[in-house]
Amino acid sequence: MTDGFDTLVAEAETLGLFKPHTAFEVHCANCHGRLNPRGDCDTCGLIGRSAADARKRAGGDLAAAEKWLGAAIAKRKAYRPSGKAAREE
Repeated sequence: MTDGFDTLVAEAETLGLFKPHTAFEVHCANCHGRLNPRGDCDTCGLIGRSAADARKRAGGDLAAAEKWLGAAIAKRKAYRPSGKAAREE
């Protein structure tokens, strides 16, 4: 039952999505966009919690956790940096 979720967690880890932030950080370490109130980046999909916290969240509602994690992965795959970072690549 959690095989799909575990696969998503593994993919998110390979993409480097799990980056726990401190409580006072308001900007994403990856794209410098503004973090939402949960500490996640709506721009590039960065997750402001650890993989262990994501697993705890899945314990309550696995379908919702899979949807949330799948959306974060999709954001990261679709994210294209702009500005100086894009020109350096």
